[in-house]
Amino acid sequence: MEGFILRAVLAAVGISIIAGSLGCFVIWKRMSYFSDSISHSALLGVSLGLVSGLGLHFGLIVVGITFAILIVILQQRQFLSNDAILGIFSHISLSLGIVILALVGGANTDYFSLLFGDILSISNQDIIWIYAILILVGTLLITFWQRLLLLTLNEDLGVASGLNKILYQILFMLMIALTVSVSVQIVGVLLITSLLIIPPAIARVFSNSPAQMVLFSILTSIIAVIIGLSGSMYYDIATGPTIVIALGALFITSQVLPTQSRV
Repeated sequence: MEGFILRAVLAAVGISIIAGSLGCFVIWKRMSYFSDSISHSALLGVSLGLVSGLGLHFGLIVVGITFAILIVILQQRQFLSNDAILGIFSHISLSLGIVILALVGGANTDYFSLLFGDILSISNQDIIWIYAILILVGTLLITFWQRLLLLTLNEDLGVASGLNKILYQILFMLMIALTVSVSVQIVGVLLITSLLIIPPAIARVFSNSPAQMVLFSILTSIIAVIIGLSGSMYYDIATGPTIVIALGALFITSQVLPTQSRV
């Protein structure tokens, strides 16, 4: 039991750091619909991982990366609006995932845990995977922090400075795809977006700078996930919804405080 709790806490903290930091860019870029769409595509990634026998993480990464690149390509064509493109891909991938799971999923497939998370499914290999993604995403964010921030807060100035907008857009979307790939087992396919949106929304209330907002977002995410995990284990209920309820309580609390954001 002690090993099980330790794995759950380690996984929760690692995912909170990744999602809390990237979520700030999602808020600044107003890309919540994109993160929601790519989380829906995770179900297709799960089903392909099961079909191929290569595992959930492999299927999630392949589908997430493909999804992100296709969206960027279609956005450049400007044939459809961004929300239309995201809506089309979101519903197609979600439907394909459901159909494939229905065809190949056996009696041992736990659909509820895929949709809403299951801390019991976390293994030592998953912990290694989560922290490998954490190191990769953290390194990319630190390396390209100024450029990503400039393109996020003032895209015209960033392009005028010689930055490749499409390249950094793809890079950011790939990081979101990696985040989704490691978050499924904690919060499930349907609730991943909450980890990317709610902590930064809370942190924004108390922050005076982008770096401060990232730090507060990570701390908020860790607190909420630990509270959610504790409630999930104590009451024997789904992990994902419990974490989202904790985030919701923190968000409501932040909104009634008299502090005003400057970010």
